[in-house]
Amino acid sequence: MDTYINAVKNRTKLPSKAMVITFDDGHIGNYELLPIIKKLNIPVTIFLCASIIDTNRQFWFQYDELPMSAEKLKKKKNNERLKILRKAGFDKNHEYDSASALQRKHIEEMRPYVNFQAHAMYHPIFPNCDDEEVRTEIFGTKEALENKFGLEINAIAYPNGDYCERTIRLSKEAGYQCGLTVEYGFNDLESDLFILKRLGLDDSYDKNELIAKVSGLWDFIKTRNGRKQTVGKTEKVVS
Repeated sequence: MDTYINAVKNRTKLPSKAMVITFDDGHIGNYELLPIIKKLNIPVTIFLCASIIDTNRQFWFQYDELPMSAEKLKKKKNNERLKILRKAGFDKNHEYDSASALQRKHIEEMRPYVNFQAHAMYHPIFPNCDDEEVRTEIFGTKEALENKFGLEINAIAYPNGDYCERTIRLSKEAGYQCGLTVEYGFNDLESDLFILKRLGLDDSYDKNELIAKVSGLWDFIKTRNGRKQTVGKTEKVVS
């Protein structure tokens, strides 16, 4: 990630067929990747939820008793989503029996090999937050990761890939150097650093699906067929 940011800013040449590998959220299962990362010397960036890592809190979208689909909840205003979750028995600050996210010991062991960056505090959908909520999420996660874990934070991945002009403005104000979406496509030296595209992969993909995704063929076919993305930039913002 840092190599790419520096290349864009300094207009230096990128390696042939360059790829930035990223993981969102900081799930505890990411720790199992460390032996592979070390063995193959793969540069990886993991975007962390600062209020969920090093706790036994749970990612809201993984709650077993969601009253409706996570996709439907993502479309709700943030305070309404939290209210619905509380009625269903979920509290974002509740400590469960086991951890869902990486713990401090994992982060410390991984940090010589992994570039840890910011995702959010609790993984809300930024355009659905009011001004105070989104500022707390964007500024707070950077501050927490730098002060509590001693990490150098210069990048943020927008939760669910959803963003708006306010998201970009606050990310710049907070001191980030780039922001990542999950919009289909590739990036080059001319790309807007705060609207970086990605090729999304699922844990369940086999080798052939992985090749199709990484090559860009999968997303090319989907967009050629006129399929619209369900995530990305929005003008509808909670103020």
